[in-house]
Amino acid sequence: MPPKRTAPSTAANQAKKAKTGADPKAPPRSKRWSAVSGSANADAEYRQIASKNPDEFFSFMCTCPPRFAGGNDGDDDSEDEENEDEDDDDENENEGAGRSGGCGRPNCKCHKPASEHPDHPWIITKAGYRKLLTMQILVTLRDPDNFSMYTYNDHAAYGAMEVVENMILDFVEGAHSWKEQWIVCEALAQFILREIGPFVMIDDGERVAVMVRLLGTMFLTMLARLERENLLAEGSEVKDLGVVMALWVKIASNMRRDDILDDDREDEAGSKAQGLTFNASEFDNYILAYADKFGIPLKGPKDIEELLSQCDGGISLPAGTDKKNDPWGWAAALKKYESDYGTGRAGKPKIGGDQLDITTWTSAQRKEASFDNKDPLAKKDIEAIKKGMVIQLA
Repeated sequence: MPPKRTAPSTAANQAKKAKTGADPKAPPRSKRWSAVSGSANADAEYRQIASKNPDEFFSFMCTCPPRFAGGNDGDDDSEDEENEDEDDDDENENEGAGRSGGCGRPNCKCHKPASEHPDHPWIITKAGYRKLLTMQILVTLRDPDNFSMYTYNDHAAYGAMEVVENMILDFVEGAHSWKEQWIVCEALAQFILREIGPFVMIDDGERVAVMVRLLGTMFLTMLARLERENLLAEGSEVKDLGVVMALWVKIASNMRRDDILDDDREDEAGSKAQGLTFNASEFDNYILAYADKFGIPLKGPKDIEELLSQCDGGISLPAGTDKKNDPWGWAAALKKYESDYGTGRAGKPKIGGDQLDITTWTSAQRKEASFDNKDPLAKKDIEAIKKGMVIQLA
């Protein structure tokens, strides 16, 4: 483990080596990243681990219930998201499982094989868990508070949106494999429910609403893909199907509660399938319809029955093969989002990337926004990033 130093604020700043390029099977560096980028290094580390043993990486493990799902059970600050201790896990690189310890709760099942606890609902692929940890790293790199800097009020919130946009790009790039796309949906569901605060407070509420509808459309597109793969069933090899579907139902409910989704508005990115007008603001209705049609019990959140009672699962669903395997109009919805919110870099507007990642800024830019007019990144930190080290702020 490389040496640690005290971060600019109260956080601990830790650099860990991402062995980029060490494995010939590892995918090439994405063109969405800047030449010097902490985000690029974290993404490369994830891909490097994934390339070592893909089958093992897609195996399922248990977690304890997250607090957002009603799983606190009287604990105060011991929710799993605050105890994952990714700084000290050594990343289990040989298997890509994340850390091997538990969260400290009584009867903790964190990281135990799901096959040993068939009745435990809270499971996730090792890849999905690892991608969630990577997303959390990416978010910290986009929060000026972690660098004792001030840029503008919603920098961190827009940074979280940039991270989500990168996951959307991962979903698109993973079209060759339903497993790659499912990993994105697993991680995104937990990430959104954990990080909902910044989304609610952001100054561009319309953009948040459009993004959430786009994400709902993406998940329905995922379910249509699973239907085509004959994987929508209670006994599917997608072991966490019921809990991930339930989490996306909870996302819709939370966003509606916070006035981000509006049942009464016409969906700009709607599509027509089998004579139906699709309103992406009601994507939870369609999730329930899929669950009912294919006999998939939705489970996990303690309030799942209440959430489902607010849904209309009696609506019709398009066939998974409609519109050339795009029954929910995913391609059109994504194209419109990119057109409306993408940046005008060379060629078509692009989303995602690392423009809000503070490690990509010049030293002069960081100094200008720093509280003490000094670069919060020491020279050795910048050199570490250039060498592919993963910078983690905790």
